[in-house]
Amino acid sequence: MKKVWKRGAAFALAASVAYSQNVMSLVYSADKNSDSVEWNTDAEVSVEYLTLQPGETDSAVNLNWYAPTGTEKAIVKFGDRIVEASVEELHTPTKVDKNKYTDTGKMVCKATVDGLTKDTEYQYQVSYDNGKTWSEINSYKTAKENEFKFGFTSDPQIKESGESNKEGWNSSDGTNQTGWATMLEKLVQENVNLVVSAGDQVEDQSWGKSSEYAAFFAPEEMSSILYAPAVGNHDRHYMFADHFNLPNEMLVDGSEGALSQVKTTFRGQNSGTSQSHGNYIQATADEITNQSESNGVTPNAEGQYDFTERREMETKGNYYYLYDNVLFVTLNTGAYPGGNDAENADNADVPSASKDNSEAEAIVKNFKTTLSAATAEYAGQYQWLIVTHHKSTQTVAKHAADSDIENYVDAGFEKVMDEFNVDFVLGGHDHVYSRSYVLKDGQRNSERLDTINDPDGTIYLTGNCCSDMQYYTPFEKLDKNNNADFPILANGESGSASYLEGNLPVGNQEWNQEYSPSYAIFDVTDQKISVNVYNLSGESDAPDSELIDSFSVTKNTDGGEQTSGKENTKTSLDVVQKARYDSGMTNADGGVMEIVDYNTTTGWAYAVNGVTGNLTAIAIKDMKSSEKIDLLDGNDIDVKSMVEENCAGFVYGDMTSVAVSEDGSKLAVAIQAENYADTGRVALFTCNADGTLTFDKVCETGVQPDMVTFASNDSKILTADEGEPRDGYGDGIIDPKGTVTIINLADQTVSQVDFTSYDNSDSREQLVESGVILKKNTNPSVDFEPEYIAVGDKTAYVTLQEANAIAVIDLNQQSLTGVYSAGYEDYSTCAVDIDKKDEAYKPAVYETLRGIRMPDGIATYHINGVDYIVTANEGDSREWGEYLNEDERNFGKGETSPTGKITAENSGLTGKVVFFDSSDYDGLDSEFDYLFGGRSFTVFKADEQGLTEIYTSGNEFEAKTAGYEPEHFNCSNDNNDIDDRSGKKGVEAENVTIGNVGEKIYAFIGLERIGGVMMYDVTNPEKISYANYINSRDFSADIAGDDSPEGLCFISESESVDGNAHLLTACEVSGTVASYELTARKTEDQGNGQDSDNGQDSGEGQNSNNGQDSGQGAKSDAPKTGDMQKTAGLFTAIILTLTVVFGITKRRRYTL
Repeated sequence: MKKVWKRGAAFALAASVAYSQNVMSLVYSADKNSDSVEWNTDAEVSVEYLTLQPGETDSAVNLNWYAPTGTEKAIVKFGDRIVEASVEELHTPTKVDKNKYTDTGKMVCKATVDGLTKDTEYQYQVSYDNGKTWSEINSYKTAKENEFKFGFTSDPQIKESGESNKEGWNSSDGTNQTGWATMLEKLVQENVNLVVSAGDQVEDQSWGKSSEYAAFFAPEEMSSILYAPAVGNHDRHYMFADHFNLPNEMLVDGSEGALSQVKTTFRGQNSGTSQSHGNYIQATADEITNQSESNGVTPNAEGQYDFTERREMETKGNYYYLYDNVLFVTLNTGAYPGGNDAENADNADVPSASKDNSEAEAIVKNFKTTLSAATAEYAGQYQWLIVTHHKSTQTVAKHAADSDIENYVDAGFEKVMDEFNVDFVLGGHDHVYSRSYVLKDGQRNSERLDTINDPDGTIYLTGNCCSDMQYYTPFEKLDKNNNADFPILANGESGSASYLEGNLPVGNQEWNQEYSPSYAIFDVTDQKISVNVYNLSGESDAPDSELIDSFSVTKNTDGGEQTSGKENTKTSLDVVQKARYDSGMTNADGGVMEIVDYNTTTGWAYAVNGVTGNLTAIAIKDMKSSEKIDLLDGNDIDVKSMVEENCAGFVYGDMTSVAVSEDGSKLAVAIQAENYADTGRVALFTCNADGTLTFDKVCETGVQPDMVTFASNDSKILTADEGEPRDGYGDGIIDPKGTVTIINLADQTVSQVDFTSYDNSDSREQLVESGVILKKNTNPSVDFEPEYIAVGDKTAYVTLQEANAIAVIDLNQQSLTGVYSAGYEDYSTCAVDIDKKDEAYKPAVYETLRGIRMPDGIATYHINGVDYIVTANEGDSREWGEYLNEDERNFGKGETSPTGKITAENSGLTGKVVFFDSSDYDGLDSEFDYLFGGRSFTVFKADEQGLTEIYTSGNEFEAKTAGYEPEHFNCSNDNNDIDDRSGKKGVEAENVTIGNVGEKIYAFIGLERIGGVMMYDVTNPEKISYANYINSRDFSADIAGDDSPEGLCFISESESVDGNAHLLTACEVSGTVASYELTARKTEDQGNGQDSDNGQDSGEGQNSNNGQDSGQGAKSDAPKTGDMQKTAGLFTAIILTLTVVFGITKRRRYTL
């Protein structure tokens, strides 16, 4: 039966002071001559306050519990071993208040079990009679090899009270413990192996209260997971020592290497009346005269209250342990060191104020001794060093200006953390969540970051209250309201007054106060720790975990071996991967790192994370040159919160795109509304030097802005407003208009260019006849779905992907000048591999097969007064609601193509092929079968006559990748299965960008499925040639390395941090952004980077006389079926031969 500490039952148990507190009374009787176990209801084994602490290493566990009066011997059966526990009398509190302390006479048992095996679940029991009777069976599971999770909590501060609101939580100023049991359940659900606490387990800070500890230990999770507590200022009593069995606890007995007990004289920082702070405090004249008692102590002959129990417990509780690759050191900052208080030096009520800081210095010396012992004992055995203590020195609420905390800092607490290269310092005390920058020497030693590689310094976390006991609000009030020089603030000022005006301490990066229980999960591997921080919200019996902060830290900047271009040293362009940003998350469905742009002024790149909804700032400026891949730092920017705070009435949906102005001063993001039919927004920000953004304004756009870009020397912002019918088609269902929004920044006017001018029958018919695809009985104004925009000096070119079209807009007139077909790939002359079952690259020609290019990404460049347009021909189906325009045919089961002209018999096809279902569309020839996408890129010339096709790469992408990666040809982006995408859209050319490297102009085309970037020399549009290919995907796993490029960003030589051109590639499945360094090379023939074999047969692209050559084709020019079979056989033989040779000579393996 599960014992859950909640609400009424919990409060009743907390109030109970009976002998049966937390008693586990299920009893077993073991036959000494048999392994069998039988129930015995006549006997009882009492195990109270049972808890587990870490052992000295993760192969050990410490147990602690209370046994009944008179117990002389206790043993633990843990798995297959028997361990004898120590049995001792409890410490006697300085003052025994029988209304609070009900444990008199009981015995405390402590045991250590070692030799445990990784990833193993153990059962254990306790016996007091050599195994005749046993307690209830409990369980404990060790961590897996080389990875574990630990939870970080602080300040449960359990207080005996039943206050709660209607949802089961207490209010922000209440004093109950309704969240504690729920918190532990959450931690177990997160599969933590260890819980690390920053202290204040209970509320009563006199000499402890039994009923509070009963409530604290009530959740059954306390007997199944390790709990590592720090001593808080509310824990400075012998009950803490009796309730926990700490590993490697530092001695305080005066022996060599032991810690020194320190007399602390602190008696309050404002009024000087507190008797609960220092352990050796000056009594007032009246207190001396009257021998006034304070917690069982009266003034001694020297006129001091000498709290020996408090002083001893302020020195105990310094301990350490090695868990996997982390060395944990817990320090005791529960003490209140006095002195060093210039603000109260003349205040007679604060007698410690005029002293020096020797008390804090002596305590910090103890900390240094503890760290020295820990790091010496486990030298060479740990990767990470984490310190836990109670009184956070980097906090933002009520205790931010406390004198005792200032004294710790002045005494060198943080300098000691620097000296020992501590990675994290976990504190509490202030009942608020906060995270610091990476700090060193008391100063920020990093930018504002959430992905941090090999930081030089320490990160400080302050844990909020984890039990819903009480919370403190930043800037509301302080315990010390007259501090003149602490804390040091980010605005350059210091002290209480400036802080209360709303100025944060200089060290603070993040803080959160939502008045709900909080916890953090640390996911630890060898070289990386990922941290997620949560608040509990909702009903207390089944709360949700709301993510409030997330960051990761790695131990190095080595991202593995660099990947080089497949044709390095052979053509005019060399490419090498130099750096990578890793978000720490992958998603087989994509969307993690989507669109990326670069600020040429600040050196920061910005990438859209479609999974978290954040905009990630990436520190390209800090990219280092080395023989390995440099791992880049990043910072997640919560755009949603900034927009919602400044855009009343707009319901935020998704961020889809980002663009940075040419001058680097502004950044724009495209945001879609939650309701798919509502208008979207562009949010405009000012770019700061540290990568952060300052909100500027929002502008309304059309429906579903999917891409944003600056234009006309930063004077305009354009968005492609897709207007997809996401609920499908039918009566009453909205199909929004597709538009292009133009925002004139000078006068703040906003206008939309739409396609209503093509809704008349004549215009629509002309579109259809030109090869534009339109859904039957649908107006172009709603059927067109703008996808990407490429901007020239005076003109914008917009892909209308699903319609297989490109729109041209005059930016000065803000009007359409034309809509043109993007053309078709002709697979009667260009061999293509569409058989996914043969597990090989076997291209063939098909007389009646065409590829609808359906371009996604688009780019433009300008030569001799002429715009040239480059498209990445991905292809895309329509899948909205119940509507789908795909037509899958399984040739292995005897099915044919939609026209019936391609059969298994005449083609040799054996697998499934997804065709375009043309039955619901105008603009297609019923004599042909159509595939989605062109598996290619195309170049058009733009002039007064419109767009004229001058080049298409044909089947070159697939021919090249088949040679480079024959075992992974046409694999998908979430698996490595050969031919997986052959029957669909092949490599899927997703995006394209243009850039100058040296004296040449190159087109860079990202391949979404197999991955990598194709590179072409487009300097001479009449002689376009293949240049290189790089793929930094790691094929040793389904998702690894840089997988599925989505957004591309070119950085010129003059704008880069190292003087070399770079290409940034946002990879949406792997969640990475790769930076490829581009270097121009001199070749014998600068104009030709092609291989010497026949271009068409080996998959080379082809220059075109006009768009018709690669269009739907003339029937009279198509070979007959029999001729097609012969031609296909001949082409297949040639291709197979070339592929073998190509694979032998050019195949290269690499490992990231």
